[in-house]
Amino acid sequence: MLKRFLLLLLSAVMLCGCSLPSEKPTDGKLQIVTTIFPAYDFARQVFGDTADVTLLLKPGMESHSYDPSARDIVKIDSCDLFIYNGGESDAWVENILKSADDVNTLRMMDAVEVLAEDQEGIAEEEHDDHNHDEEYDEHIWTSPKNAALIVRSIEQAASALAPENKLLYENAAEEYAAEINALDEKFTELLSGEERCFVFDRFPLLYFFREYGLNYTAAFPGCGSETEPSAQTISVLAERLSESDTVPTVFCIELSNRKLAETLADENGLPVAEFHTCHNITADDFAAGESYVSLMGRNYQMLKKVLTSGG
Repeated sequence: MLKRFLLLLLSAVMLCGCSLPSEKPTDGKLQIVTTIFPAYDFARQVFGDTADVTLLLKPGMESHSYDPSARDIVKIDSCDLFIYNGGESDAWVENILKSADDVNTLRMMDAVEVLAEDQEGIAEEEHDDHNHDEEYDEHIWTSPKNAALIVRSIEQAASALAPENKLLYENAAEEYAAEINALDEKFTELLSGEERCFVFDRFPLLYFFREYGLNYTAAFPGCGSETEPSAQTISVLAERLSESDTVPTVFCIELSNRKLAETLADENGLPVAEFHTCHNITADDFAAGESYVSLMGRNYQMLKKVLTSGG
């Protein structure tokens, strides 16, 4: 049904394209379209002033409920390179690509080794409705090492698009990857040593936690909705917070409603800390020019404060 709808929508847009402003630029720059913030940030760092980079997911919008507009489909169909992540949240992408003209694409999940979704640390048993044995965690960029690999993959695609700018793209990718690798070294130093467990409301950070050997307990996985947790789930999380190896802080992710995190924190006399997954950002952060590196740097400072102050 979705595929048929997208096909009809795309056909209608193409037939009535005169009602929409042209998506082709007049400045001669490459047109790069990205679905989520990590792809947008990595692309703009590599392409620099040689391209106009578009982010389809509006700042502050819930990424898992995004639906493309007719204008979005036109942008994808007419761009020089379309960068998307892959995974469950991008199911709509595959349907559009099958219905559109030949689109030059880069799927970020192809640039790294993906991990199967992990339910071991999830307290709420909402995952019974899904066959997670065949699904992979899509939040690949949360590992800085993966982020650096994706940057280099985008550089290769950029050089193929505009060989005359190959050296420019290589230097830009090398510089940004070096910034990301420097963050990786700082995280490694900060998070090495004793075993720690972190308690989250939602958890889309499997790649980050596997990278640094951390343990977690969370109410919902990254793809979980903002539903009310069961009393049993709250009990499990509260019990985990009382254990000696658990960091004495309740963690939430950006753009969550914070309700569960604040409830747990209040009941256990603990602070709440935000861990930014970089999946999407607020409108204010977007306007301020925040990047993957600056947001992950914010995470580093937060973790350093939490781990050195005991919360």
